[in-house]
Amino acid sequence: MFLHRETNTLYVADTNNRRIQMFTLNSRSSTGVTVASNIDSMSGIYVDDDGSTMYVALRYENRVEKWIKNALNGEQIGDQCKQCTGVWVDKEKNVYMTESGTHSILKWSPTTNTKITVAGQTDELGQTADKLYFPRSIYINRLNDALYVADMMNNRIQKWNKNSQEGITIAGSKDGISGYNDSKLASPFHVWIDEESDVVYIADSENNRIQRWLPNELTGTTIAGGAERGNANNQLSLPNSLAFDNLGNLYVCDGHNHRIQMFVLIENQTCPTSRSHPLFTK
Repeated sequence: MFLHRETNTLYVADTNNRRIQMFTLNSRSSTGVTVASNIDSMSGIYVDDDGSTMYVALRYENRVEKWIKNALNGEQIGDQCKQCTGVWVDKEKNVYMTESGTHSILKWSPTTNTKITVAGQTDELGQTADKLYFPRSIYINRLNDALYVADMMNNRIQKWNKNSQEGITIAGSKDGISGYNDSKLASPFHVWIDEESDVVYIADSENNRIQRWLPNELTGTTIAGGAERGNANNQLSLPNSLAFDNLGNLYVCDGHNHRIQMFVLIENQTCPTSRSHPLFTK
């Protein structure tokens, strides 16, 4: 799932239906428009600023594809990306790819057509600061080029400053152990950053909740879900993606419930309460 804030449009990887659906949030309709189809094993989407180009991570196809608006097929970029589970683009149009199969993050330059490793050690999993263990989603802060990684099997979120050789644990476990209390995460799938405040939001998948983590804090706060796994409006089932619109409303891809949930953050408080309703369902 990707929320294109410039146009207030939501893009959803409808994986089992092998298509990408677009929902205009300015409309009250919950009917989507298919903007790409016949795509296998989608695991991440990024939509460029002008809305005309999509980048799609294809996990079991081991690649990222670039889709131009109205195209019938995508074009592979950046050569192979083993078990590719995440994709993001920086302000220079470099494409970052999560190569989960080698426990590393790659950066591909469209200018030079070269690819380098920018986080993790290729084919070396581990819990130390220089390593990752089956990473999932990534996020680039365009204000400072910091790279954030949902380091799933290490149950943590890592921040890699530009040109750094090591990551910093900013949320979750420092020992790789999962947990359900406020200081722990369990298989975090997705990370989203408020770029100005550095507040981190996490799809804490196995805990069926969305966590909010302030800078330099040792614990997070649950802002959605967390009421055990289920399909009620206050429950989630293996959430795998999240995003905020320009009004501060939270959108969650509620994976095993086959729906997108919108959580209205009441009064947009610093530590908000929330109420939810299903926005789009399968």
